[in-house]
Amino acid sequence: QGLKQRLWDLEKMLEQAREDKQDIHEEMTQQLQELQKQAAAPSQGLEVKVKSLQEQIATSLQESQQTQDTATQALAERDRTITQLQGRLSAMEREKILSAVEKILHSSLDLLLAKMAEASQHWKDVGTTITTEHKERLQEFGLSPLEM
Repeated sequence: QGLKQRLWDLEKMLEQAREDKQDIHEEMTQQLQELQKQAAAPSQGLEVKVKSLQEQIATSLQESQQTQDTATQALAERDRTITQLQGRLSAMEREKILSAVEKILHSSLDLLLAKMAEASQHWKDVGTTITTEHKERLQEFGLSPLEM
């Protein structure tokens, strides 16, 4: 009877140990699931942050490309403007040189015309003197210059 009682007590203790083991297992499983949830929460937050940062990077890359395109266009426009201004400057320099040459030619022509007028007057005077001398000589010989 004592052995039966002892066997029954041991079976009860074994049953209690199994229940305790089962309770501990369930509690540990719950704690594990809670820890997994807690660990997953920051991981999900990090995933959201990573996705957000990736989107920001993509946006920044697009903005950077647009900025680069705008800068390239601005540089091309600047180069065109510089080329146009250099062309205008060259044209103005040519016009200035041509104007200076034209002034030099006009002053040279005016000087030449003045000298020609002076020479013409001189030769008219010389011609008049020669004509007068010839008329006088013809009259010395009794000839009329109008008859000749």
